[in-house]
Amino acid sequence: MATTYKPKNILITGAAGFIASHVANRLIRSYPDYKIVVLDKLDYCSDLKNLDPSFSSPNFKFVKGDIASDDLVNYLLITENIDTIMHFAAQTHVDNSFGNSFEFTKNNIYGTHVLLEACKVTGQIRRFIHVSTDEVYGETDEDAAKLKNLGWSERTAWEDGLKKTMEWYIQNPEWWGDVSGALLPHPRMLMMPGGRVPDGSDEKNDSSSNAVQTFTVVTPNNKTGGSSDKAFLKFLIYGKTGWIGGLLGKLCEKQGITYEYGKGRLEDRASLVADIRSIKPTHVFNAAGLTGRPNVDWCESHKPETIRVNVAGTLTLADVCRENDLLMMNFATGCIFEYDAAHPERSGIGFKEEDKPNFTGSFYSKTKAMVEELLREFDNVCTLRVRMPISSDLNNPRNFITKISRYNKVVNIPNSMTILDELLPISIEMAKRNLRGIWNFTNPGVVSHNEILEMYKSYIEPGFKWSNFTVEEQAKVIVAPRSNNEMDGTKLSKEFPEMLPIKEALIKYVFEPNKRT
Repeated sequence: MATTYKPKNILITGAAGFIASHVANRLIRSYPDYKIVVLDKLDYCSDLKNLDPSFSSPNFKFVKGDIASDDLVNYLLITENIDTIMHFAAQTHVDNSFGNSFEFTKNNIYGTHVLLEACKVTGQIRRFIHVSTDEVYGETDEDAAKLKNLGWSERTAWEDGLKKTMEWYIQNPEWWGDVSGALLPHPRMLMMPGGRVPDGSDEKNDSSSNAVQTFTVVTPNNKTGGSSDKAFLKFLIYGKTGWIGGLLGKLCEKQGITYEYGKGRLEDRASLVADIRSIKPTHVFNAAGLTGRPNVDWCESHKPETIRVNVAGTLTLADVCRENDLLMMNFATGCIFEYDAAHPERSGIGFKEEDKPNFTGSFYSKTKAMVEELLREFDNVCTLRVRMPISSDLNNPRNFITKISRYNKVVNIPNSMTILDELLPISIEMAKRNLRGIWNFTNPGVVSHNEILEMYKSYIEPGFKWSNFTVEEQAKVIVAPRSNNEMDGTKLSKEFPEMLPIKEALIKYVFEPNKRT
């Protein structure tokens, strides 16, 4: 093999990342004779906008994919006639590696192995450049001794050096650009009760709700700044007056993400188009819909309105997003299933994402099941099946715990449920990762009504009392039957392995922060 050669077709992995994107853009600009193929799976480490300068170039090609897919890698090497690989792809956020070590192993070790094996199989790669890190090395006394032998010596004490370094950074605050995003916690940590939000203030009370009411557009404070990837995010949220929609806005403010609430009505296509044209979002979140007040029984007597919003409106928004090449994060429901022979109660066998709805006992569930089936045809939609949502705000009447704590009698059936304090930040992370399709958006496992009320009694109200009644007895006091089921959480847990099981999440996010005894 010749020691020098002129590359013709270069594959760059992890090209939407910070360093690799600069290399790719530089090669495109400086070497128009090279064909540059870039591969990136677009997770939280990357941003497609980093490659904007290159998209119009004829010698540039972007492929969304994972280096861990051997079929894809082999296909690219052969069809694109790749002769050079520049391997940047890696999980780099060290703090995440402690709770998500398997993902780091998969990407950094297995992914690299796949690339090397593909080189061997195809036999056409002239050069493989692996961009690693100096963090694999540490310091030793022997290293220091070798430096001294070469004439190097320590002329400044460590403490003095630290002081000088700090003074230099204070005097040159703009030298490295905006790096304040490195100080922000991971998105999933921002809604932990008692957690401090690094917003440049020691105030614990969040006045963001007033800001949202006064201004529709909320932009990160320039003084505190946001990381460069957040500067490229702008969310359009539908459902401003709803529970989840309101929480999403507050969460965006805490994360420094620019967002705006939509003014259009879901069933009015022209108003949705106007929203997107004026706001120019990167993602659309749909938290709007009719659930009925005080409960889903309302939908039984308001069927045309329910269809108009839950079916026609949701499909219209999905189609408008599709036309504008936008990902729509759609908050749906898991109340479209009920225990059956294949999924018995307390069996641990949950309904999976690919399962078809089997519960249409309420008109609300019927519309939701219908629209979910139709949304399967849209490849730009991420459907999140929420069930019996719970948050740390026990004064909110929409909170499932608040509801059942106010009933005289409850049925005692185990169900899958959604802890919003933990999962709403995950929904934003899913948008960043460009995840699509249907997801069971519940914490792993099930918990019964009685188990929740026992926790409520233990943590909140020692003298609390309740009684049970059967589903048949319940049917006499409600208009429409209710859904009871277990959702399979494997898919979401694989993507976010740090997510807590439902009972642990209840204690951590709801009962411990509200503990009164």
